[in-house]
Amino acid sequence: MRPLVVEEPLWRSGEGPAAPDSVMEGITMFSQGHLTRGHGADPRRMTFAVVDLETTGLHPEAGHRICEVAVVRMRGDGTVIDEYSTLVNPGMPLRNSEFHEITDAQVAHAPVFADIAGDLVAYLSDAVVVAHNLPFEEGFLKVEFGRLNVSAQGLPGLCTLHTLRTQLDRYGYKQNQLYQLMTGEWMRGQHHALADARHLARMLSVLLSESPQPLAWAGANPMAAPPLPRTGRIAPRTFGLRKGQEGWLANVAAGLPDMNPSPHPHPQGVATYRSALGHALADGRIVGEEAHHLAELATAAGLTQTTIRQVHEQVLLEARARAEADGVVTSTELRELEKAARNLGAGHAIKDLLYVAEQEKARKNGPLKGWRIVPVGDSPAISAVMDHAVSQGAAAGVKITKTVRLVIAEAGTTDPKIERAQQEGHRVVTPAQAWDVLRAASDRREAGLFADSGSAQAAAQMRSDSAEQEEKRPWQSFWRPQELGPGEYHQRFVAPFEERDRARSGAAASSSTAAQAERKGCCAGSLLLFMATGAAVTTTLTHLWPL
Repeated sequence: MRPLVVEEPLWRSGEGPAAPDSVMEGITMFSQGHLTRGHGADPRRMTFAVVDLETTGLHPEAGHRICEVAVVRMRGDGTVIDEYSTLVNPGMPLRNSEFHEITDAQVAHAPVFADIAGDLVAYLSDAVVVAHNLPFEEGFLKVEFGRLNVSAQGLPGLCTLHTLRTQLDRYGYKQNQLYQLMTGEWMRGQHHALADARHLARMLSVLLSESPQPLAWAGANPMAAPPLPRTGRIAPRTFGLRKGQEGWLANVAAGLPDMNPSPHPHPQGVATYRSALGHALADGRIVGEEAHHLAELATAAGLTQTTIRQVHEQVLLEARARAEADGVVTSTELRELEKAARNLGAGHAIKDLLYVAEQEKARKNGPLKGWRIVPVGDSPAISAVMDHAVSQGAAAGVKITKTVRLVIAEAGTTDPKIERAQQEGHRVVTPAQAWDVLRAASDRREAGLFADSGSAQAAAQMRSDSAEQEEKRPWQSFWRPQELGPGEYHQRFVAPFEERDRARSGAAASSSTAAQAERKGCCAGSLLLFMATGAAVTTTLTHLWPL
């Protein structure tokens, strides 16, 4: 096995014009390593920075720019450490909004790449940079940093497209196809940078933890990159907005990056968001149109998961203070606060108020609901059993009426109530007997109408069958008997198309959104077979094949 050549990260920056394209073409930003079945470092102990970009087109050399970037920092064991996401103002009109749904209005006030360069470097530092088709991300990042007269070399990188082609033998390698295969779920929010980065981070975690054979990292070790000035400016875009079981606002927050620490949001943007939020909460419910508007305002304000939840909590606490101003929280005010807490996902801010209300509700709807019990006497034993009965929903009575279910008295007690209860056929018991009666009644009520002796066994069998199904991971059935070596990989995925690409290399590059839809990890062979083979489309293939 030939020794690894570890390149020191080299960052250069300075004043003056951007580096010419001829210089940038000779720079390799990432030193690509590999996940191999051979010898190497344990990747589960390493830190990875999973990056995804959305762009105005396919060709950075033709002037196309980055319009959104996201990074998910994670350990190889699947633990997410930090997230970063922001829209980027590309300084040019967006002509492919139908692909990634980013509009000119959204990026108009977003930071430009020069504003985020230092923050992005910090998120890529001390980690192996991961992307599905890493050369695509590398091409754009290299050109964007080049415009700032900043160059980087030797950062460790991992291409999951190359890795999964090497380890799995299947017909397609698009990220969405592989995600569904490896997790059993469909990707949500495709072509949103943070969503795609999160999905790829999960794929990497599954690959490292569940592969049929252990994989090792063969490549440069993560190193600290020299810092660049940081601004903390962000305009994160949420994704996958829907009501779901969690509610609209909970999904707005979940689609924002979980940054640690979070940068300060824009004060005026927060004020605008709060004003719109108050209007939306006024009728006690959030509708889809309001949620989408709030999501746009959250982006403009630069809110993250942490800061948007802080805003929601503050709004709820201020409403609580208004309700408590007169010393009494009425049932109407409590219901209003409860609805707001549910919409805001901030129930902890009124947890104590809700606890009292929930306890009272639970007591009234306990297993002894409907029982009216008359105690005769006030001995400690009678008081204890009555306290228990009331806490379980029973009502304490004074007179013997037709609605009485039980009378409790000490043995040997003589009282007119006992005589009347016996005459009317009511059951009279001692405190010890009452405990047995009430426990049996509670057990019957909690068991439900359809419970039987075999129900618990059937439920256990269903859980066991479900667990067995969960353990089946069909993606391992595509595991190659042997991983592809560099020569065989080149022969299968690159060589068949090199001559055709060279013949058409002079054709103009197309910015077709159909071509862009394939760039996230499509198989080059599938592209050739199923896409139009016009000169403009074919030219893009050279940017899709990692060597």
